[in-house]
Amino acid sequence: MMIWGGLGFLVAVITFGCGLGTEALVEAWFQDDHYYQSHGWPKFVSFVVAAIIVGVVGRTLKRRQGKVLIDPETGDEVIVGVDNTFFFIPMEYWAPILLVLAVVFLFVSD
Repeated sequence: MMIWGGLGFLVAVITFGCGLGTEALVEAWFQDDHYYQSHGWPKFVSFVVAAIIVGVVGRTLKRRQGKVLIDPETGDEVIVGVDNTFFFIPMEYWAPILLVLAVVFLFVSD
């Protein structure tokens, strides 16, 4: 069973990439291999950046994909396209979800 549709897997790729990048930058800056794990604000920044990127990419993909077909019998327009979903949630809706996770990780640390 696939948990994504279209390019919805990009939600996980972008979120993981932002987390990995933030961890590398924070650990290099503070010269501490455990700083990212022991503080909440780097995870907050990571999820906020991921939410912004996912929101922009999701809206862009939603606008670009889909073809308008006209039913020859009724003359009605039908939009046919690929839904970009991750865990059956449209990609553009993942931005607010990631923002909520950012706030959670701000206050929760190991």
